[in-house]
Amino acid sequence: MILKDVVATVSTKNRTNTTLPLVITSILCSTYKPGLVIVYDDNDEFKDPRENEIYKNLLTGLNNIGVNWYWVPGQRKGQIHNHEHARLNGDQEYVWRIDDDNILPARVLEGLYNFIKSDTKIGAVGPSILDPKLIRKSKIASNAIKDINLGLNVQWNWEDKISIQEVEHLQGSTFLYRRAAASHGYNLNLSRVAHREETIFTYEMFRNGWKLYAICGLNTWHMRYGGGGIRDFNIKSLFDKDEEIFQQKLKEWKVTPYNYKFIYLDNGRGDHYAFKKILSLISERHSNKKIIIGACYPDVFWDIDLPNVVVTTMGEIAEYITPDTHNIYKFMGETNFKGSLSEAFKKIHL
Repeated sequence: MILKDVVATVSTKNRTNTTLPLVITSILCSTYKPGLVIVYDDNDEFKDPRENEIYKNLLTGLNNIGVNWYWVPGQRKGQIHNHEHARLNGDQEYVWRIDDDNILPARVLEGLYNFIKSDTKIGAVGPSILDPKLIRKSKIASNAIKDINLGLNVQWNWEDKISIQEVEHLQGSTFLYRRAAASHGYNLNLSRVAHREETIFTYEMFRNGWKLYAICGLNTWHMRYGGGGIRDFNIKSLFDKDEEIFQQKLKEWKVTPYNYKFIYLDNGRGDHYAFKKILSLISERHSNKKIIIGACYPDVFWDIDLPNVVVTTMGEIAEYITPDTHNIYKFMGETNFKGSLSEAFKKIHL
């Protein structure tokens, strides 16, 4: 099916011979296809793609099935300027923003399009964005803006079945948005690396009253081994500049990201029950934080319903803590503690 009300936009740099052909192939093989594809070419030297045998075949294929395309010189200021040009120009109701290192399975656009069409209040919808070298499923992943510092995103989770989640921002490299929801535009103060680009763009939609969704399990692959791209050199200073802009936006939005207290329960089931007795006290004492518990036996906490407490496995939080500092028996031995386990947990965490 050709969707005349959808334009697909791709901004590319230095990936003409690596991942970009995979993007065009994905569009060609999609069950639902955009009526128009625009490639913004930010390469140092612009070349007619029809002089390349790969693109000559792919683009001819698009033409033959009724998909129009433009291959135009980009502004060479970074992809955010190209995507802003695409937002401002065109009369299609929907814009499918795609990174130049994505592989889009055949039914991705079909799923996104049918979903966004189901409710006129939906501003944008994104799929799962999976890194082939890191397949994981995180119980603590979140697309709440206050969880931005956690660095885990529900769109990065592997899901066996479709799971539709309402979110506050989209952090993936491809999503479908309603042009009417994007009148605020992209933040062009960001550098050419456009760190936090998608978060700022889509959270502004959320703030303006639009709904945002992630269709987890509708998988898109993010091919990080493609080489090239605007970030293919030492650009820490540009990331730092963009992060400063983002922190200013958080202040403007009156958003204070969570601080976290991580608790590591590397002990027996009985010890978990002893800890559980004081969990409500910990929650109350640290009410201004999100408490994330990595446990050997997460099932012990099946009936816990505290607003700032999340329970997961030890492996999920290992990168955030020093396990030795959470060793309750070491603490009791070093301090010659004579009370109960619950009292010891209270002492160490309160």
